[in-house]
Amino acid sequence: MKNEIDVHQALAVVNKITRDGVKQDGRYLYEGLTVEPDSDGYTVVLTDGRTSLTLFFHNKYEFDYPDSTALASFMHRYWAIYSA
Repeated sequence: MKNEIDVHQALAVVNKITRDGVKQDGRYLYEGLTVEPDSDGYTVVLTDGRTSLTLFFHNKYEFDYPDSTALASFMHRYWAIYSA
């Protein structure tokens, strides 16, 4: 299964979570998604605990998920935050 996202949209979701979410232990929590910035400053992980979307430098990204149900749940939350 090929997963394509617009990195600029993903960064908008990350921005909203870091702006409106609760900071806890270096992570930001908002509406079921967590943003975990990496220490290098160039990588960020967006996760719901089962599915992760890692955003790298130069508009590259990688999904990690156990099954399509987990991905669908993650994307539902992702789009709800992006659309709000």
